[in-house]
Amino acid sequence: MNTEMLFIAEQLKDAYEGEPWFGRSIKEILNEIDEAIVFEKPNGQHSILELLWHMIIWKEFTLSRLRNGKPTEYFEKNDWREIGTFDKTLWQNGLQQFAKLHSELIDVIQQQKDEVLLQRVGDRKYDFRKLLCGVIQHDIYHLGQIAYIKKMLQK
Repeated sequence: MNTEMLFIAEQLKDAYEGEPWFGRSIKEILNEIDEAIVFEKPNGQHSILELLWHMIIWKEFTLSRLRNGKPTEYFEKNDWREIGTFDKTLWQNGLQQFAKLHSELIDVIQQQKDEVLLQRVGDRKYDFRKLLCGVIQHDIYHLGQIAYIKKMLQK
């Protein structure tokens, strides 16, 4: 049976492109952002672009763990990496990559049995239930930061 997995997949879908309880969806907010502000770091904090790529890395990590994929070092190396302002394609590429990984993650989750939720995540001290619920919370948390920065910088 995969009732819980289907519920988690539905929560992910709703947060990204549905009508989530917390407000507007991730997709809606990201698509409203003016590319001109994505590299800006208000008060030396993370930029919108850095936050997006951090979210992407955690989607990749989650998918990788469900598929027994890339080693942990890949994620440690690429999480919160410095993103220069030289590559103006990073924003659109990031939006596309996030959407692609999000869709893949939902597909993989929907194919899993609920028993997976009790299994320990490789290289971690927690189970897949904590990881899958956590990645939803993680997206919402960073979306809040992105929305705040957007509001500060976009006139």
